Amino acid sequence: MKKLLKTLWQGFVGGADFTQLVTERFILEDKLLKITMPVSNIATVEPPKEINYPYKNLFWLAANQRTHTHETYIHIYTELWMYLPIIGILPSSEYGMLSSVFRIKKNPDGVNALDNQALGKWLNQEYDEYYNHPEPGEKARGSNTRIRQEMSKHTTLSDEVMAIQLEAAINNGGYPQIPDATTVQINGTEWVFHQLIKPHSRSRTDMYCLGLDEGHYLVVRFSHRVDRSDKHKKWRKAADKTQQRVMEMVSLTDYVADEPQSRLSNDTSSALQTSSRQDTA
Repeated sequence: MKKLLKTLWQGFVGGADFTQLVTERFILEDKLLKITMPVSNIATVEPPKEINYPYKNLFWLAANQRTHTHETYIHIYTELWMYLPIIGILPSSEYGMLSSVFRIKKNPDGVNALDNQALGKWLNQEYDEYYNHPEPGEKARGSNTRIRQEMSKHTTLSDEVMAIQLEAAINNGGYPQIPDATTVQINGTEWVFHQLIKPHSRSRTDMYCLGLDEGHYLVVRFSHRVDRSDKHKKWRKAADKTQQRVMEMVSLTDYVADEPQSRLSNDTSSALQTSSRQDTA
């Protein structure tokens, strides 16, 4: 009864259940990454997980990295949580989804990933240079440039109208300017916080970045995908709370080669094994 009343009060079912946690551990060269988060409420077939990530090995890096739009990265781990209506009428009636993805990225020479100010500046620069590249290409490269080229054909527009129309076109179909990266403190660790947002979209991506060494950094990426904008308020606060709590349970410590096996084994914890926080976010 209590669970039913809570469901009716929050206005959705699903989301992250902090009474069912999974803990994963990964070796990132000389660092041990420990991730604890709620298990996904989506049934998926997952490939075997890699434990060791020797990202400083250039051959390994080249063989394992992926590229999507402006980001080239090494994938580590993903969890997903769907937010659904209490009574689903249509097959695709989801309110939205929150995903948490862990990645390793390499920064260019001249940018020190251990310098949060330099890393934050690079994150914005990487975005701007890619989507405003003078030569449009594949994977959305130069998307804003392509829009400008198309708009320039409308020679009858005044400069003022052209500027307004161009801004609207980039906001809707391109990659508009994003907020400057900032820093946030989580459990005594300073992370670089970087957002990908669009003015007319309720969906967004929040990224927390932390230098692993001068040339590489860890990314914890949260994507808030809104499928029904009229129901967004019902699950937005719960998703934000999940994001914060997941970040509070991320641990990056020095790794010693002869670690006890207990520090490296992964486990799934039930409500009886977890901490006293027994609510669902």
